[in-house]
Amino acid sequence: METLTFIELAKILISFAVCAPSGHNSQPWKYQISENQIIIEPDFSKHLPVVDSTDRELFISLGCALENMQIAANHYGYSSDYTFDGEKIVVTFSGKGNCAEDTLFASIKNRHTYRGQFSGERISPEKLNFAENQEDVTTAIFHSESAEAQTLSRLIYEGNIIQMSDTAFKNELTQWMRFNKRHVAQTRNGLCYNVLGFPATPKIFGRRIIKMFLKPKSQNKTDMAVNSSASAYCLFSAKENTAANWIKVGKALERFLLNVTASGLAYSFSNQPCEVPELAEQLRSELSVNSYPSVLLRLGYGRKQAKHFAPREEPEVVIIEN
Repeated sequence: METLTFIELAKILISFAVCAPSGHNSQPWKYQISENQIIIEPDFSKHLPVVDSTDRELFISLGCALENMQIAANHYGYSSDYTFDGEKIVVTFSGKGNCAEDTLFASIKNRHTYRGQFSGERISPEKLNFAENQEDVTTAIFHSESAEAQTLSRLIYEGNIIQMSDTAFKNELTQWMRFNKRHVAQTRNGLCYNVLGFPATPKIFGRRIIKMFLKPKSQNKTDMAVNSSASAYCLFSAKENTAANWIKVGKALERFLLNVTASGLAYSFSNQPCEVPELAEQLRSELSVNSYPSVLLRLGYGRKQAKHFAPREEPEVVIIEN
């Protein structure tokens, strides 16, 4: 890597950053490269006004991208620090040294959301010992037999009733669905038919068909099967509902997901209780959570290997000349 310029290195680091998860696979980020810095900016053209009206999930996604970038930088022998001014994340790189091979770096491009039911095998507590609380972020694990897990399951079902009865929510979700190979190639983002396990269909028919299934009863039936096969839930909460804290949640979330991947486990998102404001408040009350629920995961062992990964579009990158 000695012959790489910083601009070349930065483009490599960005290629790992964009592997981060994002709401509806919207990929809401833009990048700038300067002398020894990469700037990560929110792309509000990817804003999800219904499901993410406060941009909480958007900034969590930026935190996930930041974590990937810093892990990749460490792999290539660079230390990094970041600042956030309320609008953009500035990552400064220094301290070139020995390359660090680690399991987290190897997991960046293998990480993916598991679709479908888990195997039902239980995860031993020791297997999740990488979970930790960080500054301004709480990570809580509830095993499936616990009373807390039953509360989470119930609020997921209540969230489905609210969201799947909301026409605006369903319209937004459908807008981000990609129904065939050509549709995927056109956007390189969104919720893709092959990743979700759907057959390819023309867009006009796909939208009609999917709306037939976007109903509270059918979604709850699906989630009941998945929840019963999960071994545990993991809830990430922010000390305060601010963009700075959401970025920290994203960093903690991505590190956790990479550890899940490296450990041979599987996860899926089930954010309904965090996305519906009244349920988020109910969740805080019933679980006696002092911080603000931000992300909810289901954990287990996967039944099969993923055949398709969500695509990534070429990100917007601006090079700042000094």
